[in-house]
Order: sequence, then structure tokens, then C-alpha cells
Amino acid sequence: MVRAYVGGAAPWRLPWRRVGTFSPIGGGRVITANVIYRVFRLRIGDTTGTGFAIEAGGREYLVTARHIAEPVDRKDTIHLFENGDWRALGVSLVGHAPRDIDISVLAASTRLTPERSLPLPATSEGLIYGQDAFFLGFPHGLSDLVLGDTGRPVPLVKRATVSSLQGEPFLLDGHNNPGFSGGPVVFQIPGSREFRVAAVIQGYRPAREPIYLDDGTETDLYLRGNTGIIFAYHISAAVELAESNPIGLALLA
Repeated sequence: MVRAYVGGAAPWRLPWRRVGTFSPIGGGRVITANVIYRVFRLRIGDTTGTGFAIEAGGREYLVTARHIAEPVDRKDTIHLFENGDWRALGVSLVGHAPRDIDISVLAASTRLTPERSLPLPATSEGLIYGQDAFFLGFPHGLSDLVLGDTGRPVPLVKRATVSSLQGEPFLLDGHNNPGFSGGPVVFQIPGSREFRVAAVIQGYRPAREPIYLDDGTETDLYLRGNTGIIFAYHISAAVELAESNPIGLALLA
């Protein structure tokens, strides 16, 4: 069960064995533990965002957006949010994708995911134009749940429609917010309950929208609106970086 703390600042806590087992209202899809336990709120320098763990060649890697991780060079220290504070984590740079692909891959000095097997294939194979997908992260640093005994926040999840699969980036129709950058895009093959991670969130296409006075007079001011068009980059770029520089933490078979 999920326990709520009423009348205080303590967050809700979600026990380990129940993550991904509750039933959503209306019988909708459930984001399962093999997704949730891989997503982290991170800080690199003065920039915060989202990252997530994948496996390649029996090793574990931390994937995020390049515009977040670009300051990382060789060996460095980043921070993960745990128990209400930032915890230092030593990392090594696996690689930054080329400039036109907003993906970076890091290798952490300690294991990020639970030791029990929670596989999540890193592939977009089976993703269909027009189907639902989900993206996870920490918009504006928000999270109301704590993930079991890890002390880490549970990411927020949003739904989107796969609008275009051609080239980079591919496009989703949804509503992205600052803080989702670097988060995973996951999907289920139609007819299957298995999730796969297909892409890494980069951001959204802004729109320059004029500001009007109450009487309808247009001003010289504009705001940066959200078009609902989300940019994401194929996970294959992260897998290629990991396979070309296999320095991730080796996982026990």
C-alpha cells in the first residue's frame, strides 16, 4: 500500500515490493518497477534534470541529455537527489553524442539499480507511428513519493503520442516541462506488457506568443509558449556510445 503522511512535511513512501503493482483508475497502463527504479533526479554543475540507467554488454550506464552533462570530462562528480538532499556520485565519461544528438552516457562508480533483475530493453524496435508512449522525469524538481528504502524520489510520468519516427529528433505530441530533459521515453509493443526505452527527452519546440492588454491591444512583449511538440533522440545513440567504450560497472550474471 502507499502510506500518506498527513499534517507534516514528510513525503509519501512507496514500499519496494509494491512499485508497479497497484491498479490504475479505469484499467490504464501501469508504469512498472523496471522503469521507475532506473530514473534519477540529477545535478551536474548548476544544471538539474533527469537521467536513467540502461544496460549494454552486461554493464550499467547512466544516460542523460548532453546539454545537461556536457561539463563532464573524463572522471568527475555529479549529484543524485536522495533523502531530501544531493548525494555525490563519482562518474566517468563514456561519451557525448555528436552535436546534432542531445545524448550523453556516463559510467557510475557504484551500482544504480537494484541487484534483483529488472531488465528494460534499450531499443525502439516495435515502436509504431501514432501509438502512446510515456516519458518520466522531475519537472521543476517535483515529486511527492519516495521510492521504498532508496530515499530517491519517484519520477513524474506523462503520456504522449508518437508523431514522427523519421530522423533525429523524432517527435512526440504531449506537454513537456523544464526538468524532464534527459528522461526516458518508454513504450509497450501493442499486445505486450513489456516496456522498452526508445529515446531520451531533449525538450520542446517553443512558440513566440504576443501578449495583449485586457482591452485587446497587442503589446511589444512576447512569452515563450509551449507548442506541445516534444523532441527526443533515439536510444540507439546511447547504446552505440556504451558499446564503443565499455567502461560501465559490470553487473553480476
